[in-house]
Amino acid sequence: FLLALVEWIDLNIQLTPVFESFAERLAFTSYFSMNLLVGAAIGLLVGLFVHAATFLKRRLEKFLAKGKQPQLAHRLIAGLAVCAFAAVLLNQQPKIHAYIIGVIREAEKLPHMTRVLLKFERLHAYLVLMGLIIVCSILWVVTRASKQWGWRLRAIWMFGLVMLMAVVYYIDSRIEVQLYEPSLNRSMFLANTALAFALAGTIYFSSARTGAFEVARKKYIMTAAAILIIAGVAFTFARFDHNQNLKTQIFYRTTQAKQHFRFAQWMLDFDRDGYSALLGGGDPDDRQSGINPGATEVTGDGIDNNCIGGDLTEQDIEVWNQERESRHAAVEASAKRYNLIYIFVDALRADHLGAYGYQRNTSPNLDALAARSAVFDNAFTPSPNTYQAVPKFMQSAYWDGHYETWTEVLARNGYKTFLFPRRLAFLQRHVKGIEQIIKPGKKGLNSTVDKAIEVLSKHPQDRPFCAYIYVPDPHLPFARHARFNYGSSFTDLYDGEIAYTDFQLGRLFDWLDKSGKMNDTMVVIMADHGESVGERAVYKHNSQLYNEQMRIATIFYVPGLAPRRIPDYVSSIDLGATILNTVGLDYPKQYAGVSLLPLLRGEPFSHPPVYGEQVYKYESPYVQLSENVHPPSKKYMVITQDGYKLIYNRDYYNFELYNLREDPREERNLYNRMPDKAEEMK
Repeated sequence: FLLALVEWIDLNIQLTPVFESFAERLAFTSYFSMNLLVGAAIGLLVGLFVHAATFLKRRLEKFLAKGKQPQLAHRLIAGLAVCAFAAVLLNQQPKIHAYIIGVIREAEKLPHMTRVLLKFERLHAYLVLMGLIIVCSILWVVTRASKQWGWRLRAIWMFGLVMLMAVVYYIDSRIEVQLYEPSLNRSMFLANTALAFALAGTIYFSSARTGAFEVARKKYIMTAAAILIIAGVAFTFARFDHNQNLKTQIFYRTTQAKQHFRFAQWMLDFDRDGYSALLGGGDPDDRQSGINPGATEVTGDGIDNNCIGGDLTEQDIEVWNQERESRHAAVEASAKRYNLIYIFVDALRADHLGAYGYQRNTSPNLDALAARSAVFDNAFTPSPNTYQAVPKFMQSAYWDGHYETWTEVLARNGYKTFLFPRRLAFLQRHVKGIEQIIKPGKKGLNSTVDKAIEVLSKHPQDRPFCAYIYVPDPHLPFARHARFNYGSSFTDLYDGEIAYTDFQLGRLFDWLDKSGKMNDTMVVIMADHGESVGERAVYKHNSQLYNEQMRIATIFYVPGLAPRRIPDYVSSIDLGATILNTVGLDYPKQYAGVSLLPLLRGEPFSHPPVYGEQVYKYESPYVQLSENVHPPSKKYMVITQDGYKLIYNRDYYNFELYNLREDPREERNLYNRMPDKAEEMK
């Protein structure tokens, strides 16, 4: 109750823009009855565990003492033996074992811990679990002993527990939200549960025993509370899946409530496929493990295996392929073979540039370029993760199909291709067809720009070039720049990196102008994904499909084309098709991306729906894929040209529908208000 109350108060303040009415607040409140129901179940299990362990420990003490009074050594040995036995027993439960291994594998990523933990991973799983049981046992012993303390010492103990609970709750609800749920978030949940047990136990053991009148009065209070809890639980089971807005907040924004819901769904998953038919688990048939939101769709079997949009047929696939092929742009023989400078800026969200309406003056040089370019107001990445986005926009596809990349097509057609890297190994895996890799002598974007100007100045006029420049500066970790110091907050540091990037790129743009290269060089500015700077309590990227991580800056400067703002919803997978079509080269038939050249020219054009996905894999770099203990988490999105965006989280089977034109901050989930539109987009 204590933890639920803290979280309820916190979220009612944070989610004020999200709640549509007082009725939604009331429904949201009723969902917290699950904290009390599942919390009571956890308490019962812990109580049974403690009684069993205590019984076993006493028997073992007597055995060790051989009929004499057990000494401290006997009690310690017996306690450790019981903890070791409990660790062996609990480690046989798959969920507990997966949790412990997941925590160990997160720790293995620390350089000084890798070799130590990896060598005896299974043994360490038992030791870590045993350590957790010992810590909880000590907490239990101290809590029971607190009834013998004076009020000052007891007050200090309780104050320490409250402070620890506050710190743990802060970490759980504010740090790395949605990125490390099976390890960090679950650990924080367990820690706060144990601390709350200790606090409640201290209060209980310290209170004086009550008289008959007090007991009678408590019975009435407890009866009324039980009725309210039962009513809340019944409402939650009946209505939880009928309000996707509140369901999303439970699974995205809560800490304690989310874990209680997941625990209840696990208990009610009768076919053990990871999804429940109750509490909005999304499983329509809890007797067949092959039908659930995480299942692979089997083409043409008449079954909606993955529970999202009906059965997928061969005809559906053929229709989709025909539509894709019909959008393939013809080669224009008269097109000019412009030079190309492609600037890939890592983690650059669109709305932190002046060209996209940002009030802080972070990007005067990019804004000046945008003023004479085509600016895509609604360009989106296919993934908020660099490693997933780059192969997709290099192959103009929503998947890594191992197609010919657009840089390879340019190289095959006579272009001199240069790569100016800062993450060489990664770029070499995905940026193919590079003839010359240029490494600056010193680190930093200033050195990269200097080298680019030097190399491109010497390039002969009779052969077009493609310069691929990678700029990682807006990506974490942030560096401070004295000339671009906006402050010390996360947003300030991020903006400082953008301003520094803009300044250095401005030198490149100045050279292009002064050298006359601007007359025959196409310049493309594009990011791989955006960056959250505190929205929805999230920082960084690779966790969500909201605009702050998915909407990207995309600017095309093409000599001779008039500047314009383009409101159409497009994807970065259109990059290769657009570049190749603009310089008069054919692009591979397999490309799912389309040429945006008609939009650059101001001609009418119908862009297909924009797709994106977020896949987070809880993988260890040191073990085989088959040895991973947690399945990847997956979210999907689609945006149609009328500005509607649907987000689907497969893990929680929840949906969000937003009207981006009226609600660009994505605060009003319309899924239950527009069922026909939602069904169409599913």
